[in-house]
Amino acid sequence: MTVHTEQDVRIVDVPFVIRGRVIEEFDVEYRSGGIVFRTPDPHEHLMEIPLRSRTGMSDLHEITIDEIIEFLGALGERLNLRDNQHLQECFSLTVNASNLTEPVLRTIYDEQLAQFFQTGRMKEAVERRLGVPYVEGWVRETDVTGRNARVRAFGARTTHVVAGNGPGVSAQTIVRNALTRSDAIIKTPANDPVTAIAILRTMIDLDADHPVTKHVSALYWRGGDELVEQVAFSSPNIDKIVAWGGSSAIKHAAKFVGPGVELVALDPKISISLLGAEVLTDAEVGSEAARRLAFDVGLMNQEGCVSSRVAYVEVAGVPDPDDAVRHFAGAFFEQLQALPSEVSTPVAHLPAGLRDEVEAALLIGEPEVVGGGTGAGGVLISWDGRPVDYITFLAARYLNLVPVDGFASVMEGISSTTQTCGVYPPALRLEMRNQLAMAGVQRVKTLGATGGDNQAVPQDGVEVLRRMCRWIVDDADPSEDESSGQ
Repeated sequence: MTVHTEQDVRIVDVPFVIRGRVIEEFDVEYRSGGIVFRTPDPHEHLMEIPLRSRTGMSDLHEITIDEIIEFLGALGERLNLRDNQHLQECFSLTVNASNLTEPVLRTIYDEQLAQFFQTGRMKEAVERRLGVPYVEGWVRETDVTGRNARVRAFGARTTHVVAGNGPGVSAQTIVRNALTRSDAIIKTPANDPVTAIAILRTMIDLDADHPVTKHVSALYWRGGDELVEQVAFSSPNIDKIVAWGGSSAIKHAAKFVGPGVELVALDPKISISLLGAEVLTDAEVGSEAARRLAFDVGLMNQEGCVSSRVAYVEVAGVPDPDDAVRHFAGAFFEQLQALPSEVSTPVAHLPAGLRDEVEAALLIGEPEVVGGGTGAGGVLISWDGRPVDYITFLAARYLNLVPVDGFASVMEGISSTTQTCGVYPPALRLEMRNQLAMAGVQRVKTLGATGGDNQAVPQDGVEVLRRMCRWIVDDADPSEDESSGQ
């Protein structure tokens, strides 16, 4: 990747990486924000993009999962800003183009990307979500009738539409592809066309001929390019589409679902928080809740789906509830400002839609604004017991705080679009987790435990690693001798 300026316009050359080969023919231009980036023409490489036959993945199935994890671990050791030129170039672009601020991005590129490739975490993910015996060979299963079958997890040919709200998405995608022994086409996002490329170039530097390197590609094309997508999204070229992103991206990917093509949708979500009345009546509990909530809201400047945007606080039985809520909002705002810069910082500019809503709220007084109006974040208090109708605009560390008499009304508003719910105090989480799960929440946690890159747990209510595999059955005839062989 190279960066240069022509007539005050920043030009970024972004190569393709296709199966261990770097392609640097910059024939096509795209504009993303104030940056023009140039890539090879995807139409010139249509025949190289897909793996035409599943049998082409045999090399991945001839090496052990430990060998794959060892290779990924060695890759992770090279993913740091101090020594990695590819990441340095990547960082120089994203620090000026991303909604994430420089200290937050620096931490991600210098520390957090490598965490996805830690051997212990990857081994745990395979053991807990797939089962090592199933990825290493045929596992005998006998049903209640005495019938014998053997089951094994095989990789799939996949196309991944990754989100650009955080560089970790690309790292996670590359790890998942390797752990499932799959073949991946990664469609890079316009707001981060470089992270996946930087990781794959590092992989090539490590071993260009390794089977894992040969079975992952990353390239950008404009969404809706029918010629490219007929190749990259359709049977018989691929088996599965793994799609992150907004509603339009998911709906677009869903058009290609049909016989032979399955969609694994990691679609847009909103995360929330539930706060018991104790956070308003007990000073110590309230102080701890404010600190924890600040972390859940501020992490990565609220760019991720996992970041809380609405916090419901119970006010039933609380003396002077209005003053108590305002006091808690002020304490939360103070804790937000105290977050370490590598976790969260004020932003230079509010997104236009959010800025307009905050300015209107300051003018009319509803919702009530605490500490807001700048890039430092703020609180919007909805005294009517209903969240604002522009939840999806909430960003840059702005929280909608909603006082409620109880949580029954909250349950009615939860759906499968609600990803994470942080709850405090901990006893309230135990009381509410079944209700939250049945209402649609996909992750229940103690307030303040947002973040992490644990691939060993489900995501968005989906067993992603299991869904990425093809689970094949070898069904033996009852007359066969099953006492020998695998």
